[in-house]
Amino acid sequence: MTAKRAKSKGIEAKLVIIGGGGAGLSAALTAAEMGATDIIVVEKRRSPGGNTALAGGLFACESPVQAREKIIADKDSLFKKAMDWAHWSRIDPAIIRVFLGKSGDTIRWLEEKGLEFNLVRLYPDQQPPVQHNPRGNGEKLVKVLVQNCRDLGVQILLQSSCKKIIRGKDGNVAGVLVLKGDAEIEIKTGCVIIATGGFAGNRELLKKYFPSYCDGLALSGLPLTGDGLFLAEEAGAAIEDFATMIKEGPRLDLHKWPLMIYERDPATLWVNKDGKRFTDETIGSHVFESVNMMLRQPDKVSYALFDATIRKTFEERMPGLEKALGVEEGKGRVKLAASWEEMAHWIGAEPEVLKDTITRYNDFCRREYDADFAKEKKYLRPLETPPYYAIKGLAVMLDTIGGIRINERMEVLDRQNNPITGLYAAGVATSGWESETYCSDLSASAFGFAINSGRIAGENAVGHVNNYQ
Repeated sequence: MTAKRAKSKGIEAKLVIIGGGGAGLSAALTAAEMGATDIIVVEKRRSPGGNTALAGGLFACESPVQAREKIIADKDSLFKKAMDWAHWSRIDPAIIRVFLGKSGDTIRWLEEKGLEFNLVRLYPDQQPPVQHNPRGNGEKLVKVLVQNCRDLGVQILLQSSCKKIIRGKDGNVAGVLVLKGDAEIEIKTGCVIIATGGFAGNRELLKKYFPSYCDGLALSGLPLTGDGLFLAEEAGAAIEDFATMIKEGPRLDLHKWPLMIYERDPATLWVNKDGKRFTDETIGSHVFESVNMMLRQPDKVSYALFDATIRKTFEERMPGLEKALGVEEGKGRVKLAASWEEMAHWIGAEPEVLKDTITRYNDFCRREYDADFAKEKKYLRPLETPPYYAIKGLAVMLDTIGGIRINERMEVLDRQNNPITGLYAAGVATSGWESETYCSDLSASAFGFAINSGRIAGENAVGHVNNYQ
């Protein structure tokens, strides 16, 4: 402690929540609605919300929205999809069950607070659709949660960082040490929820957990530093030895990249910077798998190619596409070329290599058989009519998931797999609900898990507080 830092003692709270994003706000509001008082949310940033404020939609099944649209999205079949996706490895089925079981009710809970949802598909043939986009996106949802928290007396400390979780002689949670400006504040409490988000802004943790990570990988989310992992580990929690990187295809931000649907269209031809084709392009509709393929390419970039004939078919879906392509060309993300030689120079490939790739692919299209990657013949469209187009694809990191070990009650587990009394965690700082590759069938599950795990943690924290009063 520096000479300038003043230490304040004697502050008490029934519940302290570290992190004011979607998970933390949901936990705080749930606890307040259950009658808990003296709730403090400690938020490191200038405003609450975290990555939730940037998000688009959240996962849910058996929701009121799906019921109104007569869509069957039962939790049992989705549970099996999630477990099969992970090959029953690295995830805890009990956590998946409580997450899915809570998700539909969470949409009801949010609708009662005035939010409205649109049901969308992550990819065209996704069945059933499970992504619920709140009108106004995550930003609107955060405003609703914050206002409801404040209306119920929840105190939100902004620009405040937690430095330590204190455990008493009996091993139970006894308090937290918080730094706000030059003031060091000790808050006495018997219950803490860690909801600090991921660690996409911590290069050392990224290199530890993701061998494929490279410096310069674009980040669309906030550069969160993994504070919760360090706090939990110091408090005796078990930390998993793997985490999940939430990756996306090229987008300038989370909602405004107008060409995303076209760069993923199965009628395009994908090449790497060497001018070589590397996949069946229909994988583009499965976002996370396609980015896995992109990350294997030189410099982790790819190019979606198409010609004027294909562009005209795209324009049926997006009038004004040609103008949009011209705008993006000025930003360096798109190239219009009169020849494949010109295109090769822009990509950085040897012209003959790219020409050979195009010739081979066009031959597949004429024969209606892709001998390289078995692409469905209905998507085999030759690239023969100039001008030719290329959309540059960059892998984008949105966030990370992991690695505080929890159980289905959102209790933090110690290194012997026993709950640490009074310590809970929620949101993407936790493990046990996602495998190495983000599950496409449960799209928007990071946002969904943040809100649902926050609610579950809040409910169980209130039970703990009531039992220990």
